[in-house]
Amino acid sequence: METSVLTVKGQLLIPKRLRNKYGIKPGVKMVFEETENGIILKPMNEEYFRSFAGILKGTGNLKEELKEMKDEEKALEDRKARKVNPGKK
Repeated sequence: METSVLTVKGQLLIPKRLRNKYGIKPGVKMVFEETENGIILKPMNEEYFRSFAGILKGTGNLKEELKEMKDEEKALEDRKARKVNPGKK
């Protein structure tokens, strides 16, 4: 286990061994994830973004889903317009 001291500016030094092991280089953004047991730091690298693959469920046909969403929005707008102007079509 390695330790680091928080500076007055709120900065922490990540030990070199851990930076090398996890590919943390200058300029890499870090994610601070709160858990019941504390904070987890994760580099926002390629592996981090790859971990999101497949979390969104869908039919696999984005074009069709977007068209359905647009049709639903238009129907909602039409219903609202009819409530405001009941005599118009």
